[in-house]
Amino acid sequence: MSTLYIDRKNLRLAIDGDALIFYQDGLRTSTLPLNIIDRICIRGDLALSADVLGKLGEHDIGVLVFNGRSHHITLLMPCARKDAARRVIQAHYSTDPAFCAAFAQELVTAKIRGDLALLQNQQAQPHIAQNRLHHPIAQLERTLDQLAHPIADTATLRGIEGQAAAAAFNGIASILPASLNFRERNRNPPRDPYNVALSLGYTLLHHDMVRQIHLTGLDPYIGYYHNLTHGRESLACDLIEPLRPLVTAWAIELFREHTLRPEDFTMRGDACNMSKAARGRYYPAYENRAKEWRKTMREQCLNLLHTLATAADRQPDMRPYIAAFNEDDDLTTI
Repeated sequence: MSTLYIDRKNLRLAIDGDALIFYQDGLRTSTLPLNIIDRICIRGDLALSADVLGKLGEHDIGVLVFNGRSHHITLLMPCARKDAARRVIQAHYSTDPAFCAAFAQELVTAKIRGDLALLQNQQAQPHIAQNRLHHPIAQLERTLDQLAHPIADTATLRGIEGQAAAAAFNGIASILPASLNFRERNRNPPRDPYNVALSLGYTLLHHDMVRQIHLTGLDPYIGYYHNLTHGRESLACDLIEPLRPLVTAWAIELFREHTLRPEDFTMRGDACNMSKAARGRYYPAYENRAKEWRKTMREQCLNLLHTLATAADRQPDMRPYIAAFNEDDDLTTI
């Protein structure tokens, strides 16, 4: 199973049985069986009808739409799993400050460990001066010492995480080529090539996680670390935190291995944009790496189910809902 990336104009999609048919400028060009597709990412102008969307939903194929230069993302998902009991328990613990703080601390600790490992790996590179990353590495090590003790609230954790992220990106800025013009993490819009690669990678990662949460029968909008915000998949934001360093390191590789180059990017006002040719190299590179990341996402969702069931088992009023966590469904194969 894989992701289909569509990045072209004057394309029309149609359905023939259980296959997706492609028409370019009115001519049929290719056919793709639906049973080999997990998700579709669309950029560019194309036409598709309601029966195409309906068939994609039948096959549990999510659709991610990049809306041009506006950087607005639309996600279309198939019908949600009908696991209301799981969502009752999920929502219940989202209002429990102690549960939220403990869960969030695990996420933040894992993320900072990942950032520390990233910087340590970079420091070991022969072309990196040994003292260049000393300060950010020491700062992250001190932060992990601080996180060895319980933190009582998520607001404090967000402050700790923010400082650690700034330290990590300061370290990355010191080792990236000057031609990338990277000084700090920025977004909406990203203003340099490395931030463009990061933002697109984080976006794809986020929506991969939304799909995994969706298939697990949980609600992607109800999180524990990120506050409930209208229109934001807070649980997906939570669960990708430990995975962000993987994307951050991978984006460094893209430029170091010349998969992407500074000349692949242009500025339009304050926004930096990746060329279509570069996107043609970026998406396959992401897909190749994301195959392993998705296994971790699936494990995270299943671990969260186990954590919620364990917590609910300690509360008599929650026990009637636990059966939904033990149903013999396809959780092991999502």
